[in-house]
Amino acid sequence: MIDSTYLSSGIRELLLSVSPAVLCETNEYRDQPSIEEIRQCLVIEESEINYLESVRRLDVKVLRQIETLFNQMSIEQFQSSYDNNHYCGWLKNRKDLFRVFQLLKNNEIHLATLLLTCFTERNLGNLLLTQINTVPNLLRQIVESSTLASILGSDLTIILQVLIGSPKSINLRNIYWHGFVQCHEISQKFTYLLLYIILQIGPIVQGKLVPERQFISFERFINHTFLPTDLCCPNADIAIQLIENHPLIDNGYKPLMKSSIDYFYNQNEYGLSMMLLLPIFEHLLRKLFVQVNNCPERLLTAESTTLFTTLDEILTCCLPDGQTNRLCDELGHGYMSLLADLITFPEGICLRSKLSHGEFNYEQLPRSIADTQLSLIMTFLYRYDKHKSDDYGQRLLEYVNNYKVCYHPIAIAKNQIRQFIVKFQQIPECVASIEEEADEMKNQPGKFAIQLDDFWRLFIPSDKLPLFNDTSIQTIDVLINADNLDLINRYCSHRVITNGYNEQSFITIIRQLSTHIHQILINIDTFLQTRGQAYHSKQLRANQRANFERFINIYDELRQLILFITHLSVCILYSLDHIRSIDSKYSSLLMKLLRIWLTFLENTVTLSGITRNRWDEIATLRSTAIDKSTKTILKL
Repeated sequence: MIDSTYLSSGIRELLLSVSPAVLCETNEYRDQPSIEEIRQCLVIEESEINYLESVRRLDVKVLRQIETLFNQMSIEQFQSSYDNNHYCGWLKNRKDLFRVFQLLKNNEIHLATLLLTCFTERNLGNLLLTQINTVPNLLRQIVESSTLASILGSDLTIILQVLIGSPKSINLRNIYWHGFVQCHEISQKFTYLLLYIILQIGPIVQGKLVPERQFISFERFINHTFLPTDLCCPNADIAIQLIENHPLIDNGYKPLMKSSIDYFYNQNEYGLSMMLLLPIFEHLLRKLFVQVNNCPERLLTAESTTLFTTLDEILTCCLPDGQTNRLCDELGHGYMSLLADLITFPEGICLRSKLSHGEFNYEQLPRSIADTQLSLIMTFLYRYDKHKSDDYGQRLLEYVNNYKVCYHPIAIAKNQIRQFIVKFQQIPECVASIEEEADEMKNQPGKFAIQLDDFWRLFIPSDKLPLFNDTSIQTIDVLINADNLDLINRYCSHRVITNGYNEQSFITIIRQLSTHIHQILINIDTFLQTRGQAYHSKQLRANQRANFERFINIYDELRQLILFITHLSVCILYSLDHIRSIDSKYSSLLMKLLRIWLTFLENTVTLSGITRNRWDEIATLRSTAIDKSTKTILKL
């Protein structure tokens, strides 16, 4: 039962202008309508589609016919008719098309539509690659492209534009994926039509070699613990009880959420579970967004005259009028951090975006990621249900409230530095094991040739200056673990920087520096493992021994240099908010220093490789880089 709708009046009129579904009593299939017959139903007035009149004509002449055709078919008959290269030869993962039909037969219209639209986007994108090299980011852009029209013909592409085109159209993909449609709120005839159109593409493109884009992989996240195992929702009953009487969940969404829980716990179909759950999660966030920002008009779908309030707008730092988005403070820093790692940060999971655009195989979604997303929604429900409080809910709320960002570029840069510091600290032990040089290796390096004390004093608070003047591992550890930056919405498009400062350029270079330092440390470790013992036992040839001694001579300086670059990097990361407000000539100087040392490290990676080991050349490059850095600083 639907209590209220979240479809604006114009969209609702368009979607509900079709007649109710009819039960077919005849056993005879009707003739299949041609693309031309479907196209003739569309009304074009002054180069624009009259969507309402077009839908009405489609309903009278075509939609019932297609609905009857598919209603009469069993799953086996559908597969027997269409599971061939004539209809499906161009499709990748064609089994999903038959899964869509099975869902339709099971009256799971919502899930069928969600799966069909991302399947459609994936395959139409592949089709474009027969003529162009880059696929547009959005389904709307795909169906409106002249390239698709040249492949499929204008009649078929116009039909697609009516179904999955602009906000003025039926807009089937967006109204479902952005959570505006409730269970059985609109007719399945639109889903049947899209399914039928996809099948009609096969004969048109028969014989074309359609490229297949590789699915992305979540393998790099497998070992990351977003959420401890004991904080994952223990069973379906807890989730169902929380959903059943929750004040924020409309009755029209509850069957979908329960179905999602069933797919999760009883069928182990985590991808399908998230398909159902994520649009509702966006809807719930939208409800809270309009409540805390007092803008109820943004709760509805878009038309040509209204703003489509999607997840990107809901989670941005500012409203269109420049006022602060209060949702971020309402949810809290910890919740926003986990949400960003899962949903919004480009180098995070981006689960909703990648799932809805068909960028990964939904059947291979790791349970650990699905568990975290489900727990994020459970946290939301616990927080906004004053009548529901138990031990599990309290522990979950506490953990999420204290969650720290992992996949913001700054957080990633810090983690890269932490990783190579571990390697850095291991290597001196290897060097000290060479008895002839042990005492020399234990000596602490002196003061580095480049000093930035006066520079930092220009804008760093005096109580923090000791951290900027000490290049020790301990100081680096303090700086890198400082929690002084707000990473949520840090790069929001509404934030305008006018002094020419580009923080993301700093982050990019620091991450490149970290990657190169890590590789250099690996190279040094490999060199020590392959040459150190042989040197100790006097098994090296004369030229190899001389080269190893050149390494011994430069090692302390190289170690000191790595400390300097690392300390410079973490100082910049720590002081990003200060750098943002200073004269651009100072930020330009820092950028020049970073580029000088980036060039040095790029060359050192090559020269320190096991096939080169050119330690004398590295020493020369080091001296050159120090000279360039000194001259740069003196220009201030």
